[in-house]
Amino acid sequence: MELKKRVEEKKKLSKRKKIIIISTILVAILLVISFSMIKYKEFKIEKEREELILNIKKAYHPYIKIKKDTNLYAKGLVKVGKINKGIAFEIEQEKEKDFEYFKIKDTNYYIHYKDIQKIKMIPSGEEHSHYISLNKDVITKPNTKLYLENKVVIVLKKSIEVPVKFIDGDFYIQYLNKIFHINKKDVKTLKENENSTEEESKYISIINYNILANKCNSEDCINIQKFDEQMNYLKTNGYYTITLKEYKNWLNGNIRLKPKAILLTTPNETNEVLSINNKYHNILNVVNSNEKINFVDDNRKTTRDSKLDHLSRYNIKIDTRLGDFERMALGEYVPVVMKTNFPNKGGQKIPVLNYHFFYDTNTDYCGENICLDIKNFKEQLEYLKNNQYKTLTIEEYRSWMYQEIELPDKSVLITIDDGAFGTGRHNGNKLIPILEEYKMHATLFLIAGWWDINNYSSPNLDIESHTYDMHNTGSCGRAQVICASHDELLSDLQKSISVIGHNTAFCFPFYSYDEKSINVVKEAGFKLSFVGGNRKSSRSDNKYKIPRYPIYKHTSMEQFIHMVN
Repeated sequence: MELKKRVEEKKKLSKRKKIIIISTILVAILLVISFSMIKYKEFKIEKEREELILNIKKAYHPYIKIKKDTNLYAKGLVKVGKINKGIAFEIEQEKEKDFEYFKIKDTNYYIHYKDIQKIKMIPSGEEHSHYISLNKDVITKPNTKLYLENKVVIVLKKSIEVPVKFIDGDFYIQYLNKIFHINKKDVKTLKENENSTEEESKYISIINYNILANKCNSEDCINIQKFDEQMNYLKTNGYYTITLKEYKNWLNGNIRLKPKAILLTTPNETNEVLSINNKYHNILNVVNSNEKINFVDDNRKTTRDSKLDHLSRYNIKIDTRLGDFERMALGEYVPVVMKTNFPNKGGQKIPVLNYHFFYDTNTDYCGENICLDIKNFKEQLEYLKNNQYKTLTIEEYRSWMYQEIELPDKSVLITIDDGAFGTGRHNGNKLIPILEEYKMHATLFLIAGWWDINNYSSPNLDIESHTYDMHNTGSCGRAQVICASHDELLSDLQKSISVIGHNTAFCFPFYSYDEKSINVVKEAGFKLSFVGGNRKSSRSDNKYKIPRYPIYKHTSMEQFIHMVN
């Protein structure tokens, strides 16, 4: 019994060992299978990662465009908006090779690699390359639509604050390295912000071509070959041309332009103009009466202070030299050379008229003898206008005196002394509106230390020196310019020049001068100086004692006509 019992126990033990062995084998097999599956999964994941990295690498290119409507993501891959098919970007690749989103260059916005396709290059956007951002930002409303070429390309869920590039009815913003157009209704706030300290254009030269032809037979014509030479000069010297619309926006402060902007105009869309515009991509702006613009052909630059009803411009003539064209582009004054057939030009005499104060007898009172009723002033200008007189700029008169140009026999220089009653916007504003109404030119000799020069700004009015603060009687009982020492007078004249900005001409207070004062005026660099005299001026006159006709309250039209004829 005991042996049988031991045999059975031995069988049981053997059976348990078999079970253990089998279990161990099964566990080992399961472990091997499990390990193999893990390794397979790891292998598969690595393969998928390698494939993803390869696909990302294949998809990457610096220049891409969106190949289907998709999402725009911010940092942290938060959806911030929708972006439409076709828009192009420059992108950057992240350091993590398996990161599936590309960063739009110089921004914090991302797009998925599967939503893009490669392109050769980004469209340049040259039409805005000369714009400087306005010092303004817009804050948009939620769900603002961004347009390119009048198509909605992005819808932003949240509001953003971005710089304004320019304004043209609606707003054009600098965003995602592009210029997008947004509607006014999507702008929540417009605020000041210094976005750019880049140098901007302080003036624009308007250059006009009356007639363009292959062969010219009139003074106002320029041949196509000469036009090509001028355009080549602009190109090689860094100038660029703008449209009339851009010019108007610049005047209104809706765009800021880099320096060297030029506006080229012509009055008629001839075959020659069409041919030039095809060659030069619409470089010439055809300006007709519908534009409601009035030009003054005085060969001067325009500034932001200019008005559409009184724009200075340069006119190209058949004999305009390239050097003169260069000066026009630089915004310098170019004397208007008048071709005349009048004999005896060497003995030509030009009347210089001298006014002081202007008033309206209906509303004002002026007890001075040198006051002139604006009714009489208008009558005098009407006479000049009806009889085709040219009212000269001070630079034209200087050029004539120095025998650099010839002028029509019917030329007259209008001068005004002091800057007091009725001559400025602060003291009655009679003079400037009348000059602008009659489209005539005059020169104001301003006592520079007494009134703000900005009160007299007008394209029809040159400002010259009448001392800084010496329009007084001096301690010697005569005019202060005579009583003052050499250094005192020179210092005063230099202060007046610093205010006015140039030293073309000077006018002696009270018509009083002596040898010392004339020498100081020359030393200060003035090219001309004016006194009284009641006679016409000629080139044989001393350039520092130029005579003038004083105009008084009682000056009759007969006397005025005698002065100018």
